[in-house]
Amino acid sequence: MNMPAKSPSQRQPSPRVKQKYAQARQEVLETALELLQSGGVEALTLAAVAGEMGLTKQALYHYFSSKEDLVRSLVTMLLDAEIEALIGAVEKVESGAESLGTLIRAFHEHYIGRLDAFRSIYCQSQLYSSPGPTLDADTVKEEINPRTRHLFDVLEERIAGSSASKDRRERMRSLAFSAWLSALGLMTMLGVADALNDPLVHSDEDLLDTLAGVFDEAARNQA
Repeated sequence: MNMPAKSPSQRQPSPRVKQKYAQARQEVLETALELLQSGGVEALTLAAVAGEMGLTKQALYHYFSSKEDLVRSLVTMLLDAEIEALIGAVEKVESGAESLGTLIRAFHEHYIGRLDAFRSIYCQSQLYSSPGPTLDADTVKEEINPRTRHLFDVLEERIAGSSASKDRRERMRSLAFSAWLSALGLMTMLGVADALNDPLVHSDEDLLDTLAGVFDEAARNQA
């Protein structure tokens, strides 16, 4: 039996077309990131991205259905860069007991020059109190949580060891999560200080030394 030919709308795009589409989406995201870093969240609009790229706003809808869609994809890209930087830094240290201090310092180094990127990931609800490009629950569950779980998997393995008991691994994972929360809290306060132009009393290095020292000592005591 001869099957009816597929209509143009039913045909699957070729690998070359898929590649060009993915490249174009990436270019849009990189342009959005440049706007975010140069002008803050307020500067990140579809019209601004389109203008920077020499496109119409309507043309962007071929790649992102809305500003919310663009922001979600941008947050995912930024989080991937964060996770890569943190894991890369942790894997360079020889001692697992130094992993958490290294994590805290790497988190600070990654975001201190790009606070708007940090705010876009971790301060969505504060940035958008009214309906806007907030992160929905599905994005958090399907995109963000798996990435952060991978980070804590790596940290747990580094500071607990592969032969550790289940109880020890759980305690080390909790300690790693606490260190990450401390790094996040530090960057949140630095972001607030930056927005208010009111520097913290203590220097970044003093705060980093204190936090890194506390968690490295905790990890050694658990060994």
